Amino acid sequence: MPHGDHTAPADEDGVAISVIVPARNEAETIGVCLRSLAKQHLPREAYEIIVVDGDSSDETCAIAGRHADTVVAQVRRGIGGARKDGVDAASGRVLVFTDADTSPAPTWLAAIAENLLVGGYDASTGPTRFCERTVRSEILQIWRKQYHLYHVFNYYRLIGSNIAITRQAYDRVSGHRDISLLEDYDLSLRMFREGSILCNYDPRQIVYTSSRRICNLFSYMLVYLYGQYHYHVTRDYARLLQYPRFDEMSLKVMLERLAEDPEE
Repeated sequence: MPHGDHTAPADEDGVAISVIVPARNEAETIGVCLRSLAKQHLPREAYEIIVVDGDSSDETCAIAGRHADTVVAQVRRGIGGARKDGVDAASGRVLVFTDADTSPAPTWLAAIAENLLVGGYDASTGPTRFCERTVRSEILQIWRKQYHLYHVFNYYRLIGSNIAITRQAYDRVSGHRDISLLEDYDLSLRMFREGSILCNYDPRQIVYTSSRRICNLFSYMLVYLYGQYHYHVTRDYARLLQYPRFDEMSLKVMLERLAEDPEE
């Protein structure tokens, strides 16, 4: 498909792509996200928007109901579980994941359609940039550039707010696990280990996300290390449901969490 062509093959029911947005108490941000999705270059009839509500107590559901095609209640646990609940409600051949505090560029879905529906790729991603440019967000942006080095080995470190994958490939790796912390890293790793999933990084597949959780880079890194420890060392995935608050994490808190009995 030429870069200027914003059409996409549709399924018999008219929907080729399903965009899945998990949300919980995101009334302040989800409207901007959904309006961005409505302004895509791709024809609106070619994609559907599904919001998975995690028992919000604010106006999230009401706002989602005005913009999304479908709003479903979350059943599984964790952010990964919410994304998979969205897959259950989806009808598209391509599954696209983003977050309620994220605004995709107008070219986002057109790039995804070109790569996955025409280009033969199984998955694709692109730049994930922060809306608020701070010293902390810029440092994290530079850190993430290292992910590009792994592309030569067909390892793509996917960010949860910018993932597109065919349903066939998603099912091949059994989709998202019911975890919150590192749910996107887990999916990336299982796709790599599967071996035959062909990924692509497209600069046009760009999203802008909030940096609100990056209040302190040291705390951010501790949360990341906490997740990696339980993912690779203890393999205690129940711990990955307990998403530590970035603004509360410190070395002392991390050590206390590591010493906790998960059954308590």
